Amino acid sequence: MSQTEQLLLIDGHALAYRAFHALAAIGLRTSKGVPTYATFGFANSLLATLREHQPTYVCVAFDVGRTFRHDLSVAYKANRPKTPVEFSPQLEQIKQFVQTLSIPIYTAQGYEADDVIGTLVKQATKQGIKSFILTGDTDTLQLVDSSVKVLLAQPTQRKTQMVLYDEQTVRERYKGLSPNQLADLRGLRGDASDNIPGVKGIGETGAINLLKHFESIENLFDHLNDVESRYRKHLEGQKEEAFFSKKLSVIVCEVPITLDLEAARWGNYKRSEAINLLQELEFQSLVSKLPEEISFQSEIVPEIDEHLASEKESGQLSLFDSHTQPKKQTSTFTQAKIHFPAFGDYRSVTTEEALLEVINALNTAPGFAFDTETTGFHPLQSNLVGISLATKPGLAWYLPLGHLKGKQLPQQRIIEALSPFFADPQKEKFAHNAKFDFEMLLNLGIEVQGLTFDTMLAAGLLGKQMNLKELAFYELKLSTPMLEIKQLIGKGTKQITFDHVSIEDATFYAAADADMTLRLTEILRPQLAAQKELLWVFNELELPLISVLVEMEKVGIGLDIAFLGALSKRLQSKIAVIQKEIYAWAGESFNLNSPAQLSDILFSKLNLPTTNLKKTASGNFSVTADVLDKLSATHEIVSLILHYRQLTKLKSTYVDALPILAEAKTKRIHTSFNQMGTATGRLSSAEPNLQNIPIRTEEGREIRRGFVAAPGFVLLAADYSQIELRVLAHITQDLNLIQAFQTEQDIHAAMAAQLFALPINQIDKQQRRIAKMTVFGIIYGISSFGLAQRTDLSRSKAQELIDALFKQFPGIQIYIETTLAKGRETGFVETLFGRRRAMPDLQHKGPRSQAAEREAINTPIQGTAADIMKLALIKVAYEIKERKLQSRILLQVHDELILEVPSQEILEMQQMLQEVMENAYPLSVPLKVKLEMGPNWGEMEAVSAF
Repeated sequence: MSQTEQLLLIDGHALAYRAFHALAAIGLRTSKGVPTYATFGFANSLLATLREHQPTYVCVAFDVGRTFRHDLSVAYKANRPKTPVEFSPQLEQIKQFVQTLSIPIYTAQGYEADDVIGTLVKQATKQGIKSFILTGDTDTLQLVDSSVKVLLAQPTQRKTQMVLYDEQTVRERYKGLSPNQLADLRGLRGDASDNIPGVKGIGETGAINLLKHFESIENLFDHLNDVESRYRKHLEGQKEEAFFSKKLSVIVCEVPITLDLEAARWGNYKRSEAINLLQELEFQSLVSKLPEEISFQSEIVPEIDEHLASEKESGQLSLFDSHTQPKKQTSTFTQAKIHFPAFGDYRSVTTEEALLEVINALNTAPGFAFDTETTGFHPLQSNLVGISLATKPGLAWYLPLGHLKGKQLPQQRIIEALSPFFADPQKEKFAHNAKFDFEMLLNLGIEVQGLTFDTMLAAGLLGKQMNLKELAFYELKLSTPMLEIKQLIGKGTKQITFDHVSIEDATFYAAADADMTLRLTEILRPQLAAQKELLWVFNELELPLISVLVEMEKVGIGLDIAFLGALSKRLQSKIAVIQKEIYAWAGESFNLNSPAQLSDILFSKLNLPTTNLKKTASGNFSVTADVLDKLSATHEIVSLILHYRQLTKLKSTYVDALPILAEAKTKRIHTSFNQMGTATGRLSSAEPNLQNIPIRTEEGREIRRGFVAAPGFVLLAADYSQIELRVLAHITQDLNLIQAFQTEQDIHAAMAAQLFALPINQIDKQQRRIAKMTVFGIIYGISSFGLAQRTDLSRSKAQELIDALFKQFPGIQIYIETTLAKGRETGFVETLFGRRRAMPDLQHKGPRSQAAEREAINTPIQGTAADIMKLALIKVAYEIKERKLQSRILLQVHDELILEVPSQEILEMQQMLQEVMENAYPLSVPLKVKLEMGPNWGEMEAVSAF
């Protein structure tokens, strides 16, 4: 055999366990809730190793239960916890993945995977083949020699790092010991993880020193009289333990198995089978990492550089890596030739004849899917580059509008040709993230009516949190993934905007988007129809909301640039004063934004307590907000640091950043609302996030004063009062809770009266606060421990409050118990309207199940409140349009609507808002709305109810 040939041996169990624990916090799952994080980690590591090292042969070894070591020692590995519930099914996925790659699996009854690997390595060495072992277990390092290396998966703070060990690297790690001394090392120091006793009193440093001098355990005990007394006193009387521990540690290399090199030859597998499995597991990003089959040359699939986070992304794929729009390139961009997967007949529309072909197709088709290509992600800051249309699966067109090079029809000609079809409400339209496309088309004066399906919204409701590429790959079972945008525009400093892409390449990319949207509509529609409640949410809430959000985003909200500029200066003055005070307490100046320097000041110079504090990777004690909060009572400097951080964050994140984001001419800021941005269905806001403007501090409230009404207008806020508690009353049908709302009592005072057994007029502010925190704590799944922390009560007193709450409001306890029981049975919880949230972790015990319980209790309540808000938003927008009013909705923040109202419409809008929102949906208790009005968001005064 040639010395260039090499064998890759994989310790399947070790690598699987390493991936399981490393990625458990991420908790990757399929859209059906099946855990896959260990499988992903294993598969990713395996494919990366195959790609980097190009082995000739590949084998995988797995453990198969009880081994000879268990027969030798009852205690062997007895202290290890039970196999986690989610590990075994993922191990089966891993084995299935290995089998689809036609990689042979080796096991041996009575032996561990290490022994199997050791045996195969020795057999390979005898045939002149070099080997390297992929594992997460350091025990395998004893197999390293001139022909064998170990690729060890080592977890770091951010990711798992692969380190290649040869003889020299092993010696460096173990301070001069050779690989064949590592079993002796374990024999002396033992191994707590495997319950190998070793010699009591001998640690790793002592064991290494002894072996460097005596080489082996056998020689050590033969010359025990020559050993230093500090070691000898521990060794005497423990010879048997040392030899026994070494015996348990030595990897057996004579297992009754035979290496079949031809079966292990790498590359002879069916790629389609592997792709099918990756589709089932929803690992699109790994498809491009699959090597080509040796047996035939298939079409080249572009390399896609994605990370684990992409497995959980949803919504329309942004054209950019980050939320920062790149500068348009002025230099000539030369693209490498791209190999496009052939999904259908995709045509460029650059001539009048081609445009007439599209018009004829649109005339005869009952509907069409569409998509837009743009220079950026923000509709008001981007240009439309092209439109793609699909009228039937496999047939799509791309109409270029703004490419810098290439023949194109006049933009106005295309607008005139397409506008009637987009405006026709009788012709069905299908899109993915239609809101974005609506806004881009509206910029050119093209209005869209007749949208009947949005694949992004449908997928979100069905629990498939994926972008268009992923959805198409999984749902349509594509033989290869769709091309990613990075393949066209690059990334980082070399990234270009879409108008630089050639029309030919843009056609294949963009037309595929429209085509797949059409195909996905046919797949997802019946899935939604099978769940009538979800279909109602889709048709009555999410689809109608699109046009409302489009208008809100287009209008934006006014910003007082001068006020924010003055506020920035005031904040900077406060920050400077606080800085000086901090330096005075510290006795020196230092970089307050450096965690290392701050840690040194607090814990080395000022000697603040470090009990139970964790150190960072750099070796310094952590100075996170949580840590500083706990230390705030120990020294005056800590509170000052927290205040400094608060002010600098307010200044940089809001006061200084918001004016930069405002439109130069209008001085208005335009956020983007995401309908599927939260698990409960609440709208989220981004670019910028205007739902998260801080209001708990005086400085935070000042920021809201920077949001102003246009001249001749006022800001009018309509806020649902205690909507979540009202939803709770309706869902639980608790008579005491319902009565409190129906009699219009102060709900928190009424609950406090029940909890403390006092007349409501005798309840003080503290009792009301405790009652409020107790009930909200319960519906957010808080424990007695958490409630005790929030209320400064003892844990036993907090538990008494929870028990009293359940006694006085028994419907709440029944709701919690039935919700959790149903969630465990079905794997999901749902809102009053039928919106579902998958809860697979409810069906398993452990830390993740505790978090799932809290989410399961809260989701039906918060989700129903969110659905009511969406319904109210739609109805208010409808009324404004029907009455032909000039008022406009600007923001939706949690349970509140912010509108801009002209002075002549104030009374009508106040009355309409109260009437529409309070009657948005019938509950067992009345919905109530509080109205406030003012010239800016920070100076709003209450308006009397009608």
